[in-house]
Amino acid sequence: MPFIRKRRIWWEPVPEAMSYVVYVSKGDEIHDPTKFLWENTPDILFKPVVGKTELIVPDEWPQFPKEPGTYYIGVTSKDDVGNQSNPFFLSGLFKFLAPPPPLKGGIENLPLVHSIMHQGRTIIQDSLEEMRNNEEVRDAYLGSS
Repeated sequence: MPFIRKRRIWWEPVPEAMSYVVYVSKGDEIHDPTKFLWENTPDILFKPVVGKTELIVPDEWPQFPKEPGTYYIGVTSKDDVGNQSNPFFLSGLFKFLAPPPPLKGGIENLPLVHSIMHQGRTIIQDSLEEMRNNEEVRDAYLGSS
């Protein structure tokens, strides 16, 4: 089972609110007050939330859209007689799909670390020996005699 990172939608509590309603839409029509009809708005999903000021998606809202993309969220406060506030708006990128696994791989034996270090020492020693026998290098460091 792949690991899917959850998202937390949260809002500040409203003292007069008995509950909240969270709305989600793929398009930004949720922002248009002439088209927003609270729980009757076409193409907008909603979820009532009671007793808390957050929603963990997708765990607490399995119907939340799974298609990757930017989603527009509206949160309203609802009082004890059912009056509902204008929405507080949020938007964000949501992606609840994991990438595919690698298609190829393998396990290989590598040379011992000691042999690689030995090769490195040999290269360095050979280079130092070559420089020691080079008259130009000797003259540059010791001065010409």
